[in-house]
Amino acid sequence: MLKSMLLLIGPTIMIALGLHGLNSVPLTFFLFYGWLLLISGARIRQCLKSERNLLFSKEGLLTGFITGIIFLAIIFGTVSAFSETFFDSAKLQKLLIDWNFTGGHQIMLILILLIVNPLLEEIYWREFMYANLILKMNIFNTLLITSFFYSLYHMLSLISLFNWPINLLGVIPVFLAGMVWGYFRHKFQTLIPAVLSHMLADLGIILVYFRFLHV
Repeated sequence: MLKSMLLLIGPTIMIALGLHGLNSVPLTFFLFYGWLLLISGARIRQCLKSERNLLFSKEGLLTGFITGIIFLAIIFGTVSAFSETFFDSAKLQKLLIDWNFTGGHQIMLILILLIVNPLLEEIYWREFMYANLILKMNIFNTLLITSFFYSLYHMLSLISLFNWPINLLGVIPVFLAGMVWGYFRHKFQTLIPAVLSHMLADLGIILVYFRFLHV
């Protein structure tokens, strides 16, 4: 039980230490993705070797693509429509500079968010933690717990990035997305639909950045 709790809360600790303790996005990425790789490294190798996780079904790809486009449209459309309510652009730009999300390494960080982040997060939550918890509880509770802890560390960044109460309410769609991607893992028995959908959702976030915050 203690081990499972540590595995669930570990990513949140890494984000808290890097973002709010060290105030650096690059260091946060190092700590966060380092944790995901260290803990689920063996599972990553299994995923890459598994025929199941390399299974490209037409239904799975279409489902991942459509939901990803929907998530992208919701993220970009909602923020575009209510940007002045959601955040202060000047204040947020300064915060990102303070967090070292700027300069020559900016493109690298964006590529990490777009490619590395969806892949590692899906392997950690929808494969590694899923496999650990599904042996102890039913599918609904497994999805509920993994989605809760997946959304928990997102709240640490949302609190700083968005105005009140959007910064707390923003955790809800993150949680729901986790439930959807977990369901995809269960239904299709492969991570590919969830990874594809996740990548497109993250693209929506990056488009928001270039539309409103890039200087």
